[in-house]
Amino acid sequence: MQEQWELGGAAGMSARQISGLTGAPVSSIYHHFGSLEHLFLRSQQACIAAARQWGEEQLRQFDGFAPSPHAFAGFFAQIVDAWCEQRRPLAFAWRECQLLAQQSPLFREPAEQWSQVWERFWDEAARRFGLGDGTLVVRRVFENESFLHMIRWRRMVDRAALDETARSLSAWLTGTAMPVAPWREYAREEALCSMPTLPDRDDTAARIVDAAARIIDEEGLARLTHRAVADRGGLTLGTVSHKFRTKSALLEAAFEGLYRANVERLQPETAPRGDLADDLAGMLRRGGNARGSDELFLATARDPGLSQFGAQLRYLRGRTSRSTLQDLVGEHRTVGVTEAALFSSFLTSQLRIYARAQTDTVRPIRAELTILTRLVQRVSAT
Repeated sequence: MQEQWELGGAAGMSARQISGLTGAPVSSIYHHFGSLEHLFLRSQQACIAAARQWGEEQLRQFDGFAPSPHAFAGFFAQIVDAWCEQRRPLAFAWRECQLLAQQSPLFREPAEQWSQVWERFWDEAARRFGLGDGTLVVRRVFENESFLHMIRWRRMVDRAALDETARSLSAWLTGTAMPVAPWREYAREEALCSMPTLPDRDDTAARIVDAAARIIDEEGLARLTHRAVADRGGLTLGTVSHKFRTKSALLEAAFEGLYRANVERLQPETAPRGDLADDLAGMLRRGGNARGSDELFLATARDPGLSQFGAQLRYLRGRTSRSTLQDLVGEHRTVGVTEAALFSSFLTSQLRIYARAQTDTVRPIRAELTILTRLVQRVSAT
């Protein structure tokens, strides 16, 4: 069952498909688990236990070593890479659980258990490395960077760029100067030069693309049907079916719409100068979250047919948040593209984590931003 989280995810699994994979009749699935949702829940519990065990194994590997904060970068990069490559089905299970928790209360507890697995892991690792307040920042950056690293573009470049990201994070933690990042700079230029050419759409097709993207963003991939798109776009079912004849074509259209929205957000602009914690909490109150992007990230990580989006999703982050970070840093040094991408990861993780919060989020978001601000302000200019 673990492998199915990577191959198709919850939206791609059915009782009949699982029956074919396991050799058990469909009736047995419902007899033993009651529903497909409860089978998913049992699988999630097994994946959480496996992830907890994996984390304990990683920590045991450097028993007896006396690390310092300056040794942390190599450890962080290795954990991200090993998790995304060696335990890839578990990595997909975690992200699928985050999405399921947004649509079903049944998965809120396992989503919280996933958070606890990583919180305990990074608390223990940070204790050994002596990271202090930086522990919180590490947890947030890992939460997002380990998602992005699931997207495969060019293996050698991705791994080298991950090392540079880890060294930049280490500069935050230690107050040392930001390192050079030639691999990330190269990847960023390649991403800019290789932006996919999206098809020109007539007005009707454009409405369908927009409606399909909004359905995934607001309701999830499982809700995407021709009829749902027709209702959302104010069109007839026949019109939608004529423009995009298959479910696969409709899915590609939806991801095209999500990708367009991501690219628009990535365009450089002057960031708002309001209170950042209030801005983020306000986005959450208005229903803003990372769901549509997360669906796109998972699909791109899962489907080689969407790999043309990979470089842009991984390496064009931080262009809109760079000026905000520069304000936090002050005038004593200039924020570069790698540090801006790191800041973007931190903020995106906050949106994803606090989207599940049942209470006001301004106070915890502001507390986290205060910790981050102290770190970035002490980074050396040289």
